[in-house]
Amino acid sequence: MNRKAIYIIILSALVLVVAGISRKLIRNHIPSHAVQQNEYPDIFPDYKEIVIPVNMAPLNFRINDNAKSAVVVFTNNEDDKIIVRSKSKKIRIPLRKWRSFLKKTAHGDYRVEIYARNEGRQWVRFKSWTNHVVADKIDSYIAFRHINAGYILWEKMGIYQRNLESFRQTPVLLNDRTDRNCMHCHTFCNGDPQKMLLHLRRPPSGTLIADKGEVRFFNTATKYTMSACVYPSWHPDGDLIAFSVNIIHQKFQAAGKFINSVNDAASDIVVYNVEKNMLTTTADLSTKSLETLPVWSHDGRYLYYISCTGAEKTTPDTSIKYDLLRIAYNKSDGTWGQADTLLSSGETGKSISFPELSPDGRYLIFCMSDYGYFTIYSPTSDLYIMRLDSMQYEKLPVNSEYVESFHSWSSNSKWFLFVSKRLDGLYSRVFFSYIDSTGKASKPFLLPQKDPGYYDAHVLNFNRPVFIKDKVSIPADKLTKAAYAGTKNVTFDPDVDVDALSGATRIERDVSKEHTN
Repeated sequence: MNRKAIYIIILSALVLVVAGISRKLIRNHIPSHAVQQNEYPDIFPDYKEIVIPVNMAPLNFRINDNAKSAVVVFTNNEDDKIIVRSKSKKIRIPLRKWRSFLKKTAHGDYRVEIYARNEGRQWVRFKSWTNHVVADKIDSYIAFRHINAGYILWEKMGIYQRNLESFRQTPVLLNDRTDRNCMHCHTFCNGDPQKMLLHLRRPPSGTLIADKGEVRFFNTATKYTMSACVYPSWHPDGDLIAFSVNIIHQKFQAAGKFINSVNDAASDIVVYNVEKNMLTTTADLSTKSLETLPVWSHDGRYLYYISCTGAEKTTPDTSIKYDLLRIAYNKSDGTWGQADTLLSSGETGKSISFPELSPDGRYLIFCMSDYGYFTIYSPTSDLYIMRLDSMQYEKLPVNSEYVESFHSWSSNSKWFLFVSKRLDGLYSRVFFSYIDSTGKASKPFLLPQKDPGYYDAHVLNFNRPVFIKDKVSIPADKLTKAAYAGTKNVTFDPDVDVDALSGATRIERDVSKEHTN
């Protein structure tokens, strides 16, 4: 026998020995005399029987049962394992092992087994469950605003971004750089983190627009519109932005389930041409009805929005209900079609709000509540999905008895996120759900955190989370510098001659007489 053959035999024997030792060590980590329980453990967050993307951060959790220590075993169909041993109720999964495990488990299931030791030092084994891993990745980042739930403490806020593949969270811009003003409506063109806009609502006030490293600051208020621009939506080509203009009122309730309500005395929709620095509109988007919350289809051929007709100053809040509409747009010559009502509040008995279209053009998710449109304060707000080929809609199975609102689609149309106050009825948290090939939504799961106790102490809302494809790399200093450099005024299209231009504001003034150019 030659030397090479001897080396191969010795190496093979070593491999078998190491494998045997490894299997023995694994067995030694798992309690062998645990008492089997025929029930699931009480864990937080609830990560049982869910669908997750192959690139999601570890689903760390806490065992709420009477446990002093625990061993958790994750096993996929190929018998690959992760074993996590904890001297407390908190289970933290190593990031590198988790990433490797998910890659091996893509298109398949993994089983979760929990062994817990109680105060009497007895080990119990809970009923196991399986989770499914799909190869459809989720966008790697989300952007959101952190804001306090207390209405007198709003002056400390910021726009943040979170890496969904890890636990890294960093600020995009904090308002301590801009004199504690209100910042909101962070919006990205096609999920591009380098093409975004952001409103600052108190001096320095205006709209920051960042595009490929260049940051500009605009005053979007004109004498032909009732306000500066409010709720935005980028055209997929990136050269137009649809906005609402709104006169917004806010009310605080002394009693009842509605703590706060936001409604409009007037609202229209305008479109901003980035290259021309000009706003324009059309008759159907600028009437005495309340048009708001515009959103472009992902082919740019339609603008979807909501509208409420017949609302007067004396109309009770509970009677203000919005319909879902869309209007065709021809970008080549800038012409509009006629507004078309897709779903009316008369048909549903509820008010429709926050339409969001999937990038593949198949679905539209929207909120419905008892009345109004600002659903983040409405416990009656639920999420619905409409199939755009048939216009048929149904209530999504992800809802709870609390607020569901502020949803966003991933770039591959396979995932959507939303906020819910289901944990405590007070704070909005981020949840994710998978849409399969038939349009069925999976059980939602909570944004994972490194520390399973994070949500016990975190007293800030996740406000308006949106998917982005990568990290925002625009320096905060650059955004701040642009804001303090002063605003550039936006002009209004001189060729627009609409009798109902900002029609609701005609209650305040006759803008047709001011339109001299």
